[in-house]
Amino acid sequence: MSTNMISNINLFSMSGHIAVGRAQGNISSAINQLSSGLRINSFIDDPSRMSISEKMRGFILGLQTSSRNAQDGISYLQTAEGATNEISNMLQRMRELAVQGANGVYSANDRLEIQKEMDQLKAEIDRISDSTQFNTKKLINGDSTGAWNSGTDKIGAILNGPVADGNYDININSQPGQNQVQTSQILTIRDGKLGAELKGNTTTNVGMVSKPENIADSSNGDLQLTISNPRTDNDTIEKVSQYVGKDSNMSFGSTTAINTNESGYFQIEFVESNSNASSGATYKVKFISAETGEEGQWQEFQTISGTVTGSYNSNGFNIDFSIPMENGVNKVQKGDKFLFTISDTKDVTTASNLLASGGGSLQLEQNGVKGPIINYTMPNSLTKPDNKDGIDDYNNVVVHTVTLDPKTGEIKKGSINIGFKENSNATNNNGATLSGVATIEIRKGGQPATNTTKLADIANFVDGNGVNLFSSTQELKIYGNNSFTTIYLEGDDTIEDFVNKLTKAITQDLNMGSGNVAVDKKLITYNTQKGEGFGTVPGTMVIQSALTGLEGQLSFIGSQKLMDALGLEVVQNATQNIQTITAKDNRTGVVVGERITSNSRVTDVIPGVDILVDTRTGVDAVWDLGTGKIKFVQSDRLENKNLTLHIVDNRTELQIGTERDDQINVSIPTINTKSLGIGNTNINTQADAQRAITEVDNALTKVVSARADMGAHINRLESTMRNLDTSIQNTTLSESRIRDTDIAKVTTDLTVAQVAYQANISILAQANQLPRMALSLLEG
Repeated sequence: MSTNMISNINLFSMSGHIAVGRAQGNISSAINQLSSGLRINSFIDDPSRMSISEKMRGFILGLQTSSRNAQDGISYLQTAEGATNEISNMLQRMRELAVQGANGVYSANDRLEIQKEMDQLKAEIDRISDSTQFNTKKLINGDSTGAWNSGTDKIGAILNGPVADGNYDININSQPGQNQVQTSQILTIRDGKLGAELKGNTTTNVGMVSKPENIADSSNGDLQLTISNPRTDNDTIEKVSQYVGKDSNMSFGSTTAINTNESGYFQIEFVESNSNASSGATYKVKFISAETGEEGQWQEFQTISGTVTGSYNSNGFNIDFSIPMENGVNKVQKGDKFLFTISDTKDVTTASNLLASGGGSLQLEQNGVKGPIINYTMPNSLTKPDNKDGIDDYNNVVVHTVTLDPKTGEIKKGSINIGFKENSNATNNNGATLSGVATIEIRKGGQPATNTTKLADIANFVDGNGVNLFSSTQELKIYGNNSFTTIYLEGDDTIEDFVNKLTKAITQDLNMGSGNVAVDKKLITYNTQKGEGFGTVPGTMVIQSALTGLEGQLSFIGSQKLMDALGLEVVQNATQNIQTITAKDNRTGVVVGERITSNSRVTDVIPGVDILVDTRTGVDAVWDLGTGKIKFVQSDRLENKNLTLHIVDNRTELQIGTERDDQINVSIPTINTKSLGIGNTNINTQADAQRAITEVDNALTKVVSARADMGAHINRLESTMRNLDTSIQNTTLSESRIRDTDIAKVTTDLTVAQVAYQANISILAQANQLPRMALSLLEG
């Protein structure tokens, strides 16, 4: 073996340096593993196992997120279940109230108070349904299941479960049922009050008469109202009635002169007795306007040569009169009275046709006794032009009367309102008054009330102690079509006002009209005369809606006295339409479902959807003149046939796994009063309360079913969470074995590496001394 001694290259040092570097690497690797806790810190450490570890880590993170998703889903469902739990509690209370209301010991006042709580409970159910949300997502109003739109009010939808996206053509073929009809008891005028009613058909445009005061009832003959153009001859005066003592023989002859500026009644009363009136008898006169009812002051005069004569001027009434006594000599006594009518006609001699401009003249006549002719010379003073608002407006004119009882001498001042219906048949935008005779029936106490009778003047609303129900405002609640509304009745309201309020409440507030104005005007009617159909009894009110079946039923509640006074009775029960419902896929034309049913809530036609059908769909309401009733017939209108329902799937999908299809679909049904079928639930009567028990029971069944589904989902999600947690644990353990460092082993390796490193450093130092030994040869 040869020995080379060189100084340029230190092979021993190089070998020691390599050993030192290797020891440093081992120390660095051990320190990295111990400081990070990982055996594999990068793909450099172990590429294949690092790849496996990364995949397992992603899987573990997915499992952890899925577990959190499941927990979120549980919270989501628990929120919904908590809301439905409260709704269930409220339904239980509603059932309790229904059972309570089914007891016959309660008055209408009691039921009204109980119903207030029932209404509040229903309102709260709807509020909870609309406001319950999780992370801004509505839970039980149907939004978490899907969405729908029909573009029409003919059909609607309630989403009860998973639905499929799509457009569906809905065809409805209906065989009409009938509506419910109720009538009131006979409403009569209270003693001491009067009612006015137009009798029979009239060619005039008088459409309303009201507020008769101190006018003889029709037992003395109906009141005749003559409407014409004003007379243009001289002013006239005619004797109406007289009251004279048994020893008097006074009477008046034909008028010789009369000049006045207003029509009205002229009263004469002798203030002293005189056996020879021609020698001078004292009398007094007074004038009352037939147009305004204004009275003048009494003025005294003396007879002259057996003639009542003078110039009367009081309160703006200017009358010159001369009335001769018959036979020249008349015996008078104190208190003898005479009543005349005065007609002012000469001031209209220039008016050729006042009727055409909405004016004219009026004259009342009863039992052959004519009142004064009253002239209305201003345009539209009787009839106003049509304002085109679609409502029949009336211009009320008050005609005042004065009567003298020939037996008692009592003088009564009376009045009556005459309502002229608007008319636009004349030129120059004026009204046009139609001439003719209108017959007015005046009814007294005990007879059927008229349309214009005030509610406070109806005997039914006064109890045995004379207390009037309408000494305070009366509240009447009306239930129908899954809703309710309230009207308020005042003593000054007339029966016509009552009818109008009911009509508005039913057609507009409750949406139970037909849309046909002619029919809707007939829904609520008051029968002043014997009529056809359900209006055969004068004095009764007929109440109905334009909806058939259960949705068309009406229920009323108010104070006991009000309900007793109305005495509503069902005279025709509602029956359902028989409907054939067909749904086709709009895109493919394939029939997805068909059903024949009498229920307006149709199931099993489109999966997950209950179709709500307005009972007016496919059915028209018409007024049958022959029967005097509303008749329901099949409709051939296209808007009742070409119906489309658009459904959007909006179910809640819970991601509970790491793969694409690892999902649970959660569909929470719509839970509100409409979907539960309790929108119209009430306890206004015993029958209503009995029906309410069944309705609330059905609602409870639906809520309990929904809660059971939610509970099942929650239990499933809890099982899912436990399974996910087990998977997370086992997968994490496996990934740890691949990637995590073995502290004991690596610590030993570090110690070995450190010792080796120290030894290598020492050897390297010795190796670095070898070149010096070679250089020592040069010394010496």
